[in-house]
Amino acid sequence: MTLVRRSDGRVRFLVRGDLEDVDEDIVEYGDEDDPAILCTDQYTIYDGIDEYDEIDGHLAINHDEHYVVGDAHTNSCENRHSFLRNWLRRFRGVSKHHLQGYLNFFSLTLNTDRWFEKILSTDFYR
Repeated sequence: MTLVRRSDGRVRFLVRGDLEDVDEDIVEYGDEDDPAILCTDQYTIYDGIDEYDEIDGHLAINHDEHYVVGDAHTNSCENRHSFLRNWLRRFRGVSKHHLQGYLNFFSLTLNTDRWFEKILSTDFYR
């Protein structure tokens, strides 16, 4: 799952086997002041996702008919996925066990201008 905040464009990638408790992840990463409204494609896994208490709305885009409906689109997520595919290609395969770690690192590089300095200043032994 790819989450992109509208306010600042920050991205978060999550490895999920299903959508159980996904509303908590969405609300945790979303903007505190804005309601959590999801814009997705019409993949059937998202059916019923708007029934979660923390999700205020769900807009499903039918790509056979259009790519944007008003302010709703999935272009930001698709853009981040194009970066992700190219970045993962260099590893020639990633273990499912370590995939979330790769995704966390890649989102750090996308979200932080000075990511290398941030890594060097982190105390991993705390």
